[in-house]
Amino acid sequence: MATKYSIPAQVYWDDVNEGDEIPSVDFNLTIQRMIIAAGGNRNFSPLHHNTTVGKAAGAGDMFLQNGSCLMLWERVVSDWCGIYARVKKVTFRITDFHNAGEKIHVGGKIARKYQENGLHLVDLKMQSDTPRKVGMTGTVVLALPTRANLTGTPRWNAQGIAC
Repeated sequence: MATKYSIPAQVYWDDVNEGDEIPSVDFNLTIQRMIIAAGGNRNFSPLHHNTTVGKAAGAGDMFLQNGSCLMLWERVVSDWCGIYARVKKVTFRITDFHNAGEKIHVGGKIARKYQENGLHLVDLKMQSDTPRKVGMTGTVVLALPTRANLTGTPRWNAQGIAC
C-alpha cells in the first residue's frame, strides 16, 4: 500500500509576522539515513559513512556533510511554506557535528518581513540543535506569494529584481 503525503498548505506573505515560529522537526540520524545522504550527494568521503573514520576526525561518529545538514533545513522550510514560495538565499554556519545515532532538532522563526525589488520576502532565522549544543545557525531568505498573487512568486534576475 502506498503512503500518501499531503501537499503543505500555502503560506502567504500577508499572513505572516515577524517573530512567528515555523513548525520544527526532529530528525533521527540513523546509519541508513547517513549513508543514503552521502550517496545522494555523491560525497563518498568516509567521514560521512564510516564510524571509525568519523571518530578519528574528532567527531563522535560518522557525521552529515554540509549539503545534508542543509537538507534538514530544506525539509522544515518546504513543509511550512508551501509550493509557491521560492528560496532566494541561504547562509549558514555549522558549529557542531551532526552524528549518526543522534536526534537533531530543526526549527526557525521569521526574523524579518519586507518588500524589496518587487518581491515579498521573509528572513527565517534557522537553528539545528544536536544533543550537545547548537549545531548549525543561519538564515533562509524566502520569497512568498501574496493574497493578490495566490499562485505565483515572481522570478528574479541576477541583480535580485523581480521579473
